[in-house]
Amino acid sequence: MKSIFFTDDEFIIDRLPADPRIVVASPCSGHGAKFASAIGTMLADLALDAKLIAPKAFQLDRFSGVASPSS
Repeated sequence: MKSIFFTDDEFIIDRLPADPRIVVASPCSGHGAKFASAIGTMLADLALDAKLIAPKAFQLDRFSGVASPSS
């Protein structure tokens, strides 16, 4: 299992690139709690409709080209 580190304050809500049947989310720390109902709705929609795409601001690929904490 790998840990995902994020470099900004946005949520991670997306499909796992290796297996698009898996939906992943990281609603950050404390500030994510107030968005729980909206995040839950987005996750449910993504899980139930394979054609939906996560909002660009929350997609995993926004970290392309960003150095990882271990590098």
